[in-house]
Amino acid sequence: MDTGRKDANIQIGKRLREARLNMNLEKSEIADVLGVTVEHYRKLEAGVTGISVDKVLTLYHKYGIDPTYLITGESSNIKDFNLDYYVANSTKEQRNDFFDRVLAYLSKLIR
Repeated sequence: MDTGRKDANIQIGKRLREARLNMNLEKSEIADVLGVTVEHYRKLEAGVTGISVDKVLTLYHKYGIDPTYLITGESSNIKDFNLDYYVANSTKEQRNDFFDRVLAYLSKLIR
């Protein structure tokens, strides 16, 4: 593997780990969602193995992990997030899903 690709995998792995820790998730939880073993997931976080596009999309759809941030380290939308705008322009289902995720996140933080 060329050095550039290996360095990119390491940086992506660090951001993946950071996202997992921010959401207070265990490696096994994300491994299950991605359909990989915990050992394989550990290699993703360590940058030993590169992550596939379908796995990046799964992380986005399940956890809202920004693919642009995961790959480049630059967020495509977090600094411009406006809660009032989001709530006003979301369907009831989208709002409920958002608040369920926020509450789940908060409950894990206070355990």
